[in-house]
Amino acid sequence: GVIDATDLGAIVPGFTSSISVFGPPVFSLRGVNFNSFQASAPPTVSSYIDEASIPYPVMGQALFLDVERVEVLKGPQGTLFGQNATGGSINVIAAKPTASLETGFRVDVNHWGETNAEGFVSGPLSDTLRARVAVQTSQFGGWQRGYFLNDQKNGDQNKVAGRLLLDWTPTDRLTVAVNVNASYDKSEQQQAQGFLFTPVNPAAPSAGPFLSYVGNEPDDARDADFDLGYDTRADSNTFQAILRADYEITDSLTFTSITNYIDTRFRSPHDQDGTAVPMQPAVSKADIKSINQEVRLAGDFADGRVRFVLGGSYADDDITEGVANDYVGYTGFPPNSPAEWRYDLTQKALAVFGNVDFEIVEGLTLSGGARYTDTEQSIFGCTFDRGGTPGIRGISQFIVAGVDPALAAAYVPGGCITIDDGPPNFTFLPVFADQTQKEDNVAWRGIISYEPTDQVLLYGSVSRGYKAGTYPVIINLFNSVIQPVTQEELTSYEAGAKLTLGDGRVQLNAAAFHYDYKDKQFFSFLPVLQGALVTATLVNIPESTVDGFEFDITAEPVDGLRIRGGATYIKTEVSNYVGFDFAGQPLDFSGKEFNYAPPWSANLDAEYEFQTSGSVRPFIGGSVTYRDNTFADLGEPASFAMPSYTLLDARVGLISDNGWRLSIYGRNLTDEYYWNSVASAGDGAVRFTGEPRTFGASFSFRY
Repeated sequence: GVIDATDLGAIVPGFTSSISVFGPPVFSLRGVNFNSFQASAPPTVSSYIDEASIPYPVMGQALFLDVERVEVLKGPQGTLFGQNATGGSINVIAAKPTASLETGFRVDVNHWGETNAEGFVSGPLSDTLRARVAVQTSQFGGWQRGYFLNDQKNGDQNKVAGRLLLDWTPTDRLTVAVNVNASYDKSEQQQAQGFLFTPVNPAAPSAGPFLSYVGNEPDDARDADFDLGYDTRADSNTFQAILRADYEITDSLTFTSITNYIDTRFRSPHDQDGTAVPMQPAVSKADIKSINQEVRLAGDFADGRVRFVLGGSYADDDITEGVANDYVGYTGFPPNSPAEWRYDLTQKALAVFGNVDFEIVEGLTLSGGARYTDTEQSIFGCTFDRGGTPGIRGISQFIVAGVDPALAAAYVPGGCITIDDGPPNFTFLPVFADQTQKEDNVAWRGIISYEPTDQVLLYGSVSRGYKAGTYPVIINLFNSVIQPVTQEELTSYEAGAKLTLGDGRVQLNAAAFHYDYKDKQFFSFLPVLQGALVTATLVNIPESTVDGFEFDITAEPVDGLRIRGGATYIKTEVSNYVGFDFAGQPLDFSGKEFNYAPPWSANLDAEYEFQTSGSVRPFIGGSVTYRDNTFADLGEPASFAMPSYTLLDARVGLISDNGWRLSIYGRNLTDEYYWNSVASAGDGAVRFTGEPRTFGASFSFRY
């Protein structure tokens, strides 16, 4: 059932995925995440396809197409994978071209009508060239419904992805691989549920209809009101091309070059207030072009006891991002105040890295590595008025008129309305944000591992990783709040064991860890104009910590029975920090847990394949997923709470020796009403729910 990264929480303890109010996903591992609605926000959990970076989660539309396997690495991965992997890394390995002709397909249909289909063809084109073509699509399946002021339906899928892989081996020592993939998403985007209704201005015309939801809050996962006739369809696409060359200089030395280009267009519409009252429908927009070049030398000597890798990389991301927000009836602004905040950003990184594994004696290995990274971020942009009477420019005009009435004339329809409130100039005229930030860092790691037998591996590690700084992309009437957050630093201490037990029938992994966090980035609020107004922005928390332990097990206690499960416990805590709440009042965050950091998370899956003498064997299976209470915002605000939940899934079907598999499944069998994200919506708050009980069938065939 895993078709994209947002589904990984069903099988990976400690991993959560949530939806921000403007659509970009937020990934979290062991409580480490960055809660921002920006598409351009550098993540804490990085994504890779065949060792090529997916710099931002919105660029991973085709990530899970035709995969061989998925690796989820926990803890800082900055030495080899680079910055923006302080929480860990999701590494997807695509299924590769084959030496002989192979083909296959899979079709999945659920009772909402959602249809997922995937197919591939793979084989040789010549003695030196192999190819693989794969396609995937998701269609139909809207499960959301209007429930109070409208009866609209929402959620139909319209996604298509395709991939071409070429493996060319012109000589015994040279291998060239090409990976070209493209995708588009024109699906109806999941809409939020409004559940907290607190108008900024209760006297505004839209406040009365909006308050009619009080006492009529949603109580079902399917409930979702949005403006009548509102077009919820995305208009997003991604193109990626990867060129990899591996040349064996000698039998023990290989040179590798990976060139990676990605171009993404992201358009995600959301009715932010979560009601059918016309208030603030918006479209999040991002255009991102990213190029990354990595070269490295890898090899071994001393009879293989020393293995090393040395390399360098360069990344250059060009981004245009913003939100077009209509503000039709948002009570904090004059009616009909359309606005758009739009910024051009760049993210550049130049790095050199190395890693050495040294087997001191048989079974005892020391590993060490480091990466130096030089980064630069820039921003240029503004919040723009988009017409309307009096329009959002009227707010800027009112503010600057208090300084000099003549200044109001500078704020015109369609123009920039961000006020230059300094420092250093304090002109109170419209101004474009125009800033650059440069930083550097050294990520490193040291590991000692001991393997007394083939069945036991013990290890201890200390590592440090960094997440790049960035700029806030927000509606902004005051230039003073467009300030960068600096890079954040995470130092990890971890010890663990990997055990093979029961004559190879049981694999048990366990780890305990402690993280020291410096300058953690988070989304918050700041008072401006000497506390007269409050605006959203990004800030750094000086210090915070994560402590925890986890285990996972894979077992086949008897022939045909496969069991997989695990659990993660974390205690996250902010240390000595006082910030501001959404009203601009001081708030002590000290001792509070991180957002999207459930203390306990656990998964268990079991499947039994009946042993028969025929070519067709029945199977039965099921899974349990548990997530503890957590919060969608720092400070543990009650309205942003996400209660614990338990999901039960089951499946039954047939497996054939002739290559086909048929299954019937049920997901969320108890119809648990839960949500995985909560966000502020100006006049209240909204949440994004998990899918309700779903039944379906799946058929696959491989030849």
